Amino acid sequence: MSENNRRDDEDGEISALELGSELQDPLEDLSDDDPDIKGFGDNESDTLSQDKVRRAVRKFGEDGITVSEIMEVTGLARNTVDKHLTRLRQLREVYRQKRDKQTYFYYPNGKPLHSFGKKRIEDGDTILDIQLAKGKNDDLYFHLTEKRFSLMEGETTEGAVIFPMSSLDEVFQKMQEFAEEAEE
Repeated sequence: MSENNRRDDEDGEISALELGSELQDPLEDLSDDDPDIKGFGDNESDTLSQDKVRRAVRKFGEDGITVSEIMEVTGLARNTVDKHLTRLRQLREVYRQKRDKQTYFYYPNGKPLHSFGKKRIEDGDTILDIQLAKGKNDDLYFHLTEKRFSLMEGETTEGAVIFPMSSLDEVFQKMQEFAEEAEE
């Protein structure tokens, strides 16, 4: 990149045009040395904080990571980390296990084990990934993940649902009922 295109002011801000030219793996840097996020509203700042927690668990959580360790690598406060870990657990992106009376370790929730493949539905910026996988007692489960795509963030998980294959007919029946009620 030429020096004319680079913006190096005393604030250390990077223009949006420069981001694509030196794009790195987003898991590489979790520090607070990111471009200045002044000007972002609470929702955007909250999203950026949640993404830092998500990346910390993905990068360092293969063998488990504690809240204190997440705080250390992200520079976020305990309350903020706790809030985002709760949200990520609700989305089933992370899970936790208790090691002793007061210590929880957090792990990234990877792909379902023993998956029979994946089907994908794309509708604009919304993506649905559907997997059928073996679960507890060798029962089959559908794992439906909703994702969004943007040029700045790539694919981000918005939510997930897991339900047993044995309830598939009932799930579709209820969805059909809702659709018919909405059309009336």
